[in-house]
Amino acid sequence: MSARPDPVLVVDDLAVHFGARGGLLASKAPPVRAVDGVSFSIAPGETLGLVGESGCGKSTISNAVVGLVRPTRGSIKVRGAEVVGADRSALNDIRRNVQMIFQDPALSLNPRMSVGETVGESVYVRGLARGGALRERVAALLTAVGLRPEHAERYPHQFSGGQRQRIVIARALALEPALVVCDEPVSALDVSVRAQILNLLVGLQERLGIAYLFVSHDLAVVRHICDRVAVMYLGKLVEVAERETLFTAPKHPYTLALMSAVPEADPVRQRSKTRIVLQGDLPSPSRVPTGCAFHTRCPIATERCRFDAPALTPRPDGALVSCHYA
Repeated sequence: MSARPDPVLVVDDLAVHFGARGGLLASKAPPVRAVDGVSFSIAPGETLGLVGESGCGKSTISNAVVGLVRPTRGSIKVRGAEVVGADRSALNDIRRNVQMIFQDPALSLNPRMSVGETVGESVYVRGLARGGALRERVAALLTAVGLRPEHAERYPHQFSGGQRQRIVIARALALEPALVVCDEPVSALDVSVRAQILNLLVGLQERLGIAYLFVSHDLAVVRHICDRVAVMYLGKLVEVAERETLFTAPKHPYTLALMSAVPEADPVRQRSKTRIVLQGDLPSPSRVPTGCAFHTRCPIATERCRFDAPALTPRPDGALVSCHYA
């Protein structure tokens, strides 16, 4: 029996708290607990989906993984190298193994740089290729994402949204990373283009063995591309499971509510589906409820849930669930 490969990414007890800003009473305001004690890992070639409502901490985690946000506590290791507390030189080395695809390609590309300059910049800065070798590498990257080598001479404004996202993907692959963080990579694109970009990401993963941390609020997209799914609520993980386990047998009441909102392609199934509508608004991450953070909106909460915070515990089918009554 072969040994299981070491994880590409290991996140352990990660917390990111932001202090209050501005105002006369800002110093007395509680911190915003954007992420609070999150742990997970991603294996080589695996895609982990991170889902939840806006403001639950998904993007904060993705920014922390690539070193754009300084954690309050915890550990983030990419290929065994610690991101938290790394100096600029160490972080620069780590970023060869972890790259990011942002939500809006129009905002993540420099309009003054040609496509060739954009894709080849990291390779050039690190001294990995120059001159003809660099041009060949850029041409190969553009071809890999479905563009033509001659596109290297053009500028971002000359491309459609889907083509610009292909350019962003080519740039992310330039240093041959082991992990790519995808932060809502198709949400800014037309529906007709989304499937093309998702299929491109799947194809690149199959060829190159890349691991993805895939952040999204679109459960249909997550089901299409992810191997495992982690559900977040108010800065914490409430359920982690294999894709089909999560979509066919969700256990946490919050996950059940999310799944009930996913439309069915079959009209008969859609009409027979029971929609779970959560009461109230998402609490502020600066004033997280005591006990189980979800108890203020949970349809099955009891008095115990108000004071006793459930741990993320394993279930017989391999899922991890944070609920006393799941």
